Amino acid sequence: MELTAPDDGYEFDLGTGKVAPAETADWYLARDKNGFVLPEDADAFVASGYVLGPADCERGIDAEPVTSLAYDDLADERPFCVRSADGRRLVVARMVDGGSGDGPVTVVLSQHRRNG
Repeated sequence: MELTAPDDGYEFDLGTGKVAPAETADWYLARDKNGFVLPEDADAFVASGYVLGPADCERGIDAEPVTSLAYDDLADERPFCVRSADGRRLVVARMVDGGSGDGPVTVVLSQHRRNG
């Protein structure tokens, strides 16, 4: 799904797959002028290439987790992923537009759930 946050007053609610007012979602991808902001208890990984699936994401988080998602690191639609604190939900995403200051940012998200 493709979502656009018009400014930093909104965040991406990763649980519902919607754009929500800032600070209203439990599992989110917020933003500031330099990049995306993660919940403190979430894990993230930025792919080195341009393909990233759920299994690649899990391996990446276990081997090379990141704590920040700078727009510069996500240029050219480089995929990244965010895993929820309980490890059951995972979002693979790409920034497809924006990332230059305070304007709108568009991402494409793919949600995955682990059973059990």
